[in-house]
Amino acid sequence: MDERILRRHFSAYGEVKHVVVDVKKAIAFVTFVDPSKAQISLQQQHIIGRKVEVRPAKPKVEIGKRKIFVGGLPRSITDEELKGYFEKFGSIVDAVVIHDKETKRSRGFGFVTYEAEESANLVLRTNFHLLNNKRVEVKKVTPRQEMVPTGFGFPPYYYDPYYQTYFYVVWVPIPGFY
Repeated sequence: MDERILRRHFSAYGEVKHVVVDVKKAIAFVTFVDPSKAQISLQQQHIIGRKVEVRPAKPKVEIGKRKIFVGGLPRSITDEELKGYFEKFGSIVDAVVIHDKETKRSRGFGFVTYEAEESANLVLRTNFHLLNNKRVEVKKVTPRQEMVPTGFGFPPYYYDPYYQTYFYVVWVPIPGFY
């Protein structure tokens, strides 16, 4: 299933702004110019070579104000150590050290997500913290909805500040990838 076929099929419901196909995940995202057209297409049965399931794309839960970036981490630090240090500021939902996919080595940064925005703000009062005898920097994370998309790697639901509109996307499984 390619972008042209999906664009042609869904254009019958309204003007299609973007079509992004993720072959690895066997899904596609279709963005309509008019959100009401996405709603209409969701109520229909779709056969594109075979019957496909169409669902609304849902935005990720807003965590931007509760999530912090931690940079300059020691290469040997574990997720548990990261969480252990930052949980003194409040209850943590998630703490993760980012690793290189190929080498599995720490990339020297991570993220901490708190249950409450106040906890993240408490951490951010100080730009640098001492973790395992190393000075690390903390910063506020910019939510994806506020990031300007680049190329085709945009999230399926995002805010475009230039147009000041939300883009709605319909999720379409690609036939033959099950």
